[in-house]
Amino acid sequence: MEKDPDLKISYEVLGLPETASREEVEKRFEVLARQYRSKPSEEFEPIVKAFKNITNTQDRLKVEELTRKKYAKYKAFAGTAEKIDDFFRLYKGRVFIALIALIVLIFGVNAYLNHRAEQERLAKLPPVDLSVMLMGNFIQLENQDSTASLEAALKAPFPDWKRVTALISYLPAEGAAQTSVALQQKALLQLSTETPDIFIMDKQSYAWIVKSSALIPLDAEVSGRFKPWLKDAQILKASRDEETSEHIYGIDVSNTPLAAKLPLAHSGVILGIRDGAAHKDKALNFIEQYLKSK
Repeated sequence: MEKDPDLKISYEVLGLPETASREEVEKRFEVLARQYRSKPSEEFEPIVKAFKNITNTQDRLKVEELTRKKYAKYKAFAGTAEKIDDFFRLYKGRVFIALIALIVLIFGVNAYLNHRAEQERLAKLPPVDLSVMLMGNFIQLENQDSTASLEAALKAPFPDWKRVTALISYLPAEGAAQTSVALQQKALLQLSTETPDIFIMDKQSYAWIVKSSALIPLDAEVSGRFKPWLKDAQILKASRDEETSEHIYGIDVSNTPLAAKLPLAHSGVILGIRDGAAHKDKALNFIEQYLKSK
């Protein structure tokens, strides 16, 4: 304080020694305030200025002392530790936002790399001969985390084909699961976005999919190419919401030898072709092969 001429003058204005405590400074200011109450404010301004200078300096020195004690444990690195604390105190909001941005960036990059790796993997695979969606109360008997064994069983009757893909959309039997509504919503989304060549359904999902207009009628095929192997019980008629008459949208192959070889637990196997199927001819061959199997 001795090196600060302004501070020395401030003590002189209040008529106090430089060693005066905070309590002494405040009491002296109160006394002077009462004395100058009836005098012009211009005369009291130097006293206010001196009081603020002294108290602000005392506060600053107190903070500096507390800071020295706080960072004393860091010894030679006390200054560095204080600067780091100051940085995070001033910029903690920006640091937090930057960390979130970094995390998002990392996840984004990983997702992009994974997607790219998956695309490269798929590009190396042979082209798809037939895509199949199973929708209904179907449970894989083998590894439920992979459809590889199911796809192999679906492809087995067609040695000339290179690749069959399968997607399972699980729908429990009516009233069998509390999550049925959520699963139906998921299935409805898949009906709107996925375009398999052929559906494998149970009776409950067949009636539901017909109403969604996702299947093509098979009347011509039933009276033509499928007729030699069909039994009346296998022919499933239904009508869409906008139709006044029934058409054949599904073929029941539940009791055929090929259906028995599928690694699935099921209550029925009904085949139907997706409207807009990319491989309609092979989908028809698929149904025919199941009907002909012995």
